[in-house]
Amino acid sequence: MHTADALAWALHAAGRDEEALPYARRATATGYRNASFLHHRGMIERATGHDRAARASLTAAPELNPGFSPLGARAARAALKDLAGAR
Repeated sequence: MHTADALAWALHAAGRDEEALPYARRATATGYRNASFLHHRGMIERATGHDRAARASLTAAPELNPGFSPLGARAARAALKDLAGAR
């Protein structure tokens, strides 16, 4: 899980979101709940145009752990605001 998430986030940072998405999904597929994993998945889903899934992941991350990451939480709020405007 941790390796899949790390690889997904590294691929995302390199602009390779289509490659990153399967790893982000794998990191969250086991049922292990980690707010950072959900945040990473949501940002990658957003980058790949999966807006509905991105909303769900980005909403779930701070609900699971509101203090998971000051920067990540801020980015998640901004992304959700952007996604709401895209409707």
